[in-house]
Amino acid sequence: MVGALVWLAVCAVVMAVVGSRAWAVWQSGQDAPWAKRWEVASALLGVLGFTVFTLALVARAEGAVFTGVAVAVVLVWVLAAGCVVAEKAVRRQEAQEARAARHERGLPMETRMWAPRTVWIAWVVAGCLLAAGGLAVWVTQTRLDPASARPEELLSQAQQLSTTAAIAMSTALVVSVVCGAVHALARRRRREADRARVRDAEQELTAPAADG
Repeated sequence: MVGALVWLAVCAVVMAVVGSRAWAVWQSGQDAPWAKRWEVASALLGVLGFTVFTLALVARAEGAVFTGVAVAVVLVWVLAAGCVVAEKAVRRQEAQEARAARHERGLPMETRMWAPRTVWIAWVVAGCLLAAGGLAVWVTQTRLDPASARPEELLSQAQQLSTTAAIAMSTALVVSVVCGAVHALARRRRREADRARVRDAEQELTAPAADG
C-alpha cells in the first residue's frame, strides 16, 4: 500500500510539472512556435494516460471499469500520437528549410536521426504491443469451454485473467518506459555530440573569413 501511494505521488508530481509547462507554453500566445505547442501537448496527454492507467491498477479495477479505463487511455494516447505527428510535420518542414539554407551557404549539417522523445515513444508502444500480444496468446491457450466448464472454473479463470492482464501491462509499461528512457538519453547525448561537431566545423569555416 505504501509503495502504491509513493508511486501515485510520483505520478502526481510528474503530472503537475508537465501540466504547468504545457500551460506556460500555450499561454504565451504567438511567441511559442507550433512545434513546441504540439510537443508539450503530446507529453501532457502521454503522462495523463499513464497516470490514469496506474490509478486503475492501484485501485484494482476489474471488468467493465477496467475495460472502460483501458479504452479511455488508448484514446488519450491516440491523441498524443496525433500531436506527435503534427509536431514532427512542423519540425520536418523547419528542418528542411534550415538544411536547404545551410546547403546553399556550404555549411556543415547535422546527421539525421530520430529525436530522443520519438525513441522513447517507440519503446512504450512496443511494450504495449508486446504485452497485448502475450496476453492474447495466454488467453488462447488457457481458455475454457463454457459449455463444459463449471461456474467456479469460469470465475477462477476470469480472476486469473484480470490479474495476468494487470501484471503483463504494468510490467511491459515499466520495462519499456525505463529502457526507452535509457535509449533516449543515449540518443540525446549523441545528438549533442553531433551538434558540437557541426558547430566546431562551422567555426573553422567562418574563422578565416572573420580574420580576413
